[in-house]
Amino acid sequence: MIIHTHPEWIEGDLYFDFSKAQSVRKLDAKGPEGHGLSHLLKSVDFVVEWSNQLWLIEIKDPENGMIPRHLKVKEQEEFRLKLQSDKLVNNELFPKLRDSLIYLSLEQGVADKPMRYIVLIGLSSLQPAELAGLQNKLWNTEWIKGPKRGWKKSFEVHCMTVQQWNRTLTQCPIIRNSEKSISNNK
Repeated sequence: MIIHTHPEWIEGDLYFDFSKAQSVRKLDAKGPEGHGLSHLLKSVDFVVEWSNQLWLIEIKDPENGMIPRHLKVKEQEEFRLKLQSDKLVNNELFPKLRDSLIYLSLEQGVADKPMRYIVLIGLSSLQPAELAGLQNKLWNTEWIKGPKRGWKKSFEVHCMTVQQWNRTLTQCPIIRNSEKSISNNK
């Protein structure tokens, strides 16, 4: 069993070390930590504030170590179908971003910092072209890139795997709990 200092920084099989962030909110959490409007609004998994940025993070993890082995292939195939169609963007990723921004704006106002919407995909077999395609679909959805003049606030969209996250976002590494458990049992 793995014990983490902040169990609220776990999403499924993934533990995020947000210890260097100014604040972390698990927006989809039950109770007072979450937004409490899940019957009306979708939400991203985490809202993380740094000294110079605000991150909205959504996690999709078809490699989740808690998925029973006999269902893993099916889960990954279903995820790839959603990814190849526009269902992942239109039914999940975009509505979660939109509703989270609405909630944050009305609840506390959005921090006056550049924003990043980071979609973390726990599927190591994804190719860079697939991630770029997803990022492009998201960026061109509805109002994300803003009016013709663009948004006044700096806003970026990033799609990456766990491995890419750990290479590029070194200030908050991710640990896959199931892999750590396996290596501890050897």
